[in-house]
Amino acid sequence: MNVARAKLDLIKPEEVNMDEYEMWHQAYRNFRETTISMMTGLELFQKTNYIDALMYLIYAYQYNKELLSKGLYRGHDEELLGHYRRQCLLKLNEQAAAMFESGEEAEVNTGLGIMNELVVPCIPLLLIHDTERDLLAVEDMRNRWCSYLGQEMESNLQERLTDFLPKLLDCSTEIKSFHDPPKLPTFSTLDLSERFSLVMAAMGRVPTEGR
Repeated sequence: MNVARAKLDLIKPEEVNMDEYEMWHQAYRNFRETTISMMTGLELFQKTNYIDALMYLIYAYQYNKELLSKGLYRGHDEELLGHYRRQCLLKLNEQAAAMFESGEEAEVNTGLGIMNELVVPCIPLLLIHDTERDLLAVEDMRNRWCSYLGQEMESNLQERLTDFLPKLLDCSTEIKSFHDPPKLPTFSTLDLSERFSLVMAAMGRVPTEGR
């Protein structure tokens, strides 16, 4: 980020055409917003606040993909972002399944709400690029819910499960309605750099095995 800031400081309006000047400013804004979204998502994930972390990680991954399409070093580590996006969905899936298993109406409603409003709409994003770990994560999530088939449960739970499963199993790679981007907090460049360094020191390694 300091390199990008220094690059902008070197560019003076009288030395280059304004189109190039504005292009660099927009590129910096895009990189900064991606960085804030990524950092906020990782901080929330670290605090096990997976519901709030998800949209930051989802949008950070999409923004970062756009940055990388313009150059290999224009964005952040795609594998790292993909890992935590995937893990956040898996954690939410487990939380929702545990709530469903409780059999308590309020918990069941909350769990299915998490699935219908957060997890299921994001599954096409994992399917669209045919990445092996993303596909395996989707398979894990689906298997978790399919494992309830044939188990003894209250009739109302059976009905809720029967209603929900097609939504989970039939979603394609078509991305339909989606959540608006989350509101990004404001940081000074120094604060952002320091917090980003702390987050990356804590979570910057991607496991070589597993999902």
